[in-house]
Amino acid sequence: MKNKLVFFILICTLLLGCSVEDEGIAPLCLDGDCDAVMELAYERDENGYYHVPLDWDGEFLPRFNIDVEAEPTSPEYHYNDQAFISATFDTDSYWRLGDSLAVTLPLYDPFGLQTQNGTPIPVNDTIVYLNQFEGMFLPLVQKTQIYFNTTDGTYKSRRIVGPIPPQFINDTIKIWMKVTWEGGINIQQKEYLSKIIIE
Repeated sequence: MKNKLVFFILICTLLLGCSVEDEGIAPLCLDGDCDAVMELAYERDENGYYHVPLDWDGEFLPRFNIDVEAEPTSPEYHYNDQAFISATFDTDSYWRLGDSLAVTLPLYDPFGLQTQNGTPIPVNDTIVYLNQFEGMFLPLVQKTQIYFNTTDGTYKSRRIVGPIPPQFINDTIKIWMKVTWEGGINIQQKEYLSKIIIE
C-alpha cells in the first residue's frame, strides 16, 4: 500500500510538473503588445504639453475631458463578447475645499402638481451647505476605475478632469493613467502620462 502511494505521488508530480507549450496560446492583444492612448482636444506644444484654455466666467468651476482608447484583447479572452479593459488615474495636483460646498434640494408640496407620468413638480428649492467637508484635499482627477466599452470594435472611455479652481491658472499639472488588460490569469498593465498647462 505504501509503495502504491509513493508511485501515485510520483506520477502526480511528473504530470503537474510538465510545462505546457506556448504554441497555440493566443497573445493577450492581437499584435502581442497591448497599448492605449490619452487624447485631449487641445493644442500640444513641441515639448509635449497640452495647453487647456478654460472658461472661468461660468456659474461653476470649469472642467475638461480626457478621451482614452485602448487596443482590444484577443477574442479568446473576451467575456460575453467584450474585452475586459479598465483604467485608473492619478495626479500631482490637489486643491483644498472651502466652506462654500452646497447642494440645491427641491421642495415639494405633498398635494402639489405632477407631470403626466406622475413625477411631482417642485414648488421651491433650498440650498444646503456641506460644511462637514471643509478642508478636504481633492485631486483634480478622480482616482476611481473606469471601463472601456465598444460598439464598433474600438474600445474607448472618458475621464473628466475637474472641477478646477482659479488657483491653477498658468500652472502645470500631470495626469497619469494605468490601463489594465485582463484575460483570465493573463494580465498586462501599462502607465501613460499627460502634461497639461491650465490657461
